[in-house]
Amino acid sequence: MLLIMEHSMTATNPTIDITIPREISEILDKTARRANKSVSEIALELIEWAIEEREDIYFSKIADAIEQSGPEWVKDSDAVWG
Repeated sequence: MLLIMEHSMTATNPTIDITIPREISEILDKTARRANKSVSEIALELIEWAIEEREDIYFSKIADAIEQSGPEWVKDSDAVWG
């Protein structure tokens, strides 16, 4: 179950409260201790990484579609370069 509630406080970044399974909480705790960071820092790093991964997948699909459609050729270079 995932519960997200967004809060915004004056002069701070927005915060979210999420409910996570105990197993994930334990993994975050262990990872934070090993990295000498807070659980929030580790969670933010993982969220940022996941967003970047999704962006990479999205743009990869676009690149694949362009590559499959083949190159676009202009018959007369003067039409492009004047």
